[in-house]
Amino acid sequence: MKDKLSCIIIDDEKKDRENLTLLINMYCPQVQILGEASDKNTIVRMLTSLQPDLVFMDIQIGEFTAFEILSEIEELSFNIVFVSAYDQYAIRGYKYNAIDYILKPIDIHKLTEVIQRISDKIQQNNLFLPPTNAATAFNPMSKKISVTDAKGIHVLEVHNILYCLSNGNYTTFILSDKKEIIISKNLKYFETKLINYGFTRVHKSYLVNLEHINYLIKEDGGAIIMQNKDALPISKNFKKELYKRMNIL
Repeated sequence: MKDKLSCIIIDDEKKDRENLTLLINMYCPQVQILGEASDKNTIVRMLTSLQPDLVFMDIQIGEFTAFEILSEIEELSFNIVFVSAYDQYAIRGYKYNAIDYILKPIDIHKLTEVIQRISDKIQQNNLFLPPTNAATAFNPMSKKISVTDAKGIHVLEVHNILYCLSNGNYTTFILSDKKEIIISKNLKYFETKLINYGFTRVHKSYLVNLEHINYLIKEDGGAIIMQNKDALPISKNFKKELYKRMNIL
């Protein structure tokens, strides 16, 4: 795991941003603050471009709620800790990949506990095993990966993964034995991990194993037929890369 967790602090109250920054700098040396944001446009830009590990976010940002702002970001690849003086939004917050909810004024013990939990979660996710060398990077038959869900750790042979399906902040692995595994990470995360195993994105909702494509339909926008007979749409944004990966001239 990398040495420090990258973090962004989002709050429209300057004193609250300063207070949280002070607490993190004093008690959480494993966290690196990338920046702060207090308005909607800056928040969307920073979260999209910086892709932090962790975001501390107030529920109310000016005239917008945190949920309204987050809904404008296509994929939430970061862990969110909501911070507020009120707890009525806590349950709703967990639907947005929120790992916890901290009430103001911030309790230092709660803060350090949350950060440790996030650190442990990221370390578990790093059990994903990368290719060991260039010679085997495109040989999925010899590769295994480990993914973690609420029940435990699944060790999967890459060639048994047909494709991955996006479900918001979750990803469903569709396997050749007809099993499905749901992991609490978004599809973008797995795209970066699986691209060197012979996977490619064909649609905002689908990441496919090229080894399991049986047929490609060019008509009506395009689609691919997988070995299990599932038909998956091809987005025009990903068609060029798909054709390139399939050596289609």
